[in-house]
Amino acid sequence: MADKPEITTLPLVPLRDMVVFPSMMAPFVVGRRASILALEATLATAGKKIFLATQKDPKIDDPSIGEIYPIGVVATVVQNLKLPNQNVKVMVEGLTRAEIISTQEADGYVTVTVRDIESAVPLTAEVAQYMQKLVEIFESYAKMSHHLAFEGVMSTLKLDDPDKFADTLASHILITTPEKQQLLETISPYERLQKLQDFLEVEIEKINIDKRINSKVKKQMERAQKEYYLNEKIKA
Repeated sequence: MADKPEITTLPLVPLRDMVVFPSMMAPFVVGRRASILALEATLATAGKKIFLATQKDPKIDDPSIGEIYPIGVVATVVQNLKLPNQNVKVMVEGLTRAEIISTQEADGYVTVTVRDIESAVPLTAEVAQYMQKLVEIFESYAKMSHHLAFEGVMSTLKLDDPDKFADTLASHILITTPEKQQLLETISPYERLQKLQDFLEVEIEKINIDKRINSKVKKQMERAQKEYYLNEKIKA
């Protein structure tokens, strides 16, 4: 019989415009009063565990529970540094996906009872082959987008674990926050790999379109400069 999913109650910190994945190290600044209190409560516990969930609208200052995605990540606070403006810079490590099942008001912050979501799967020959294909697509994307160090990301990709592989890749591609949330909510690693391929192919196509437009604009500018130079010569 399968183990029952773990249920825990943790302080909640809503995230603006970012998604933290399991196995991912992520830095961010905590500034809102409720979030600072939730962080302080977390730091007072032995495990320093916290629940991170993304806001549906990053502009909302005090989101209600309905304005936060119900699936987030249980994380542990690895480092914290109080800044001169009283904000706190933290480094967290994502541990597991989890879903909010109930909320409680604490002293100035919210705690949530969450249920862990199990998403690990065995590695089959077919999935290993598919992961290798994704590495090749990701390599093309990294080389084209110029702001990703492919070798650095490759060293963190676990080719023997489809679940961690998909999450690491998801955390490194430059897609929108709702798209990242969509990947976090895709429990099956197989489905996540398929979605990642779709996102990567769309991003590669966007880069190609940008290149074609830039090349066209450059040619038009060069032509306009030549015409201007010739007209000036004729005038002279």
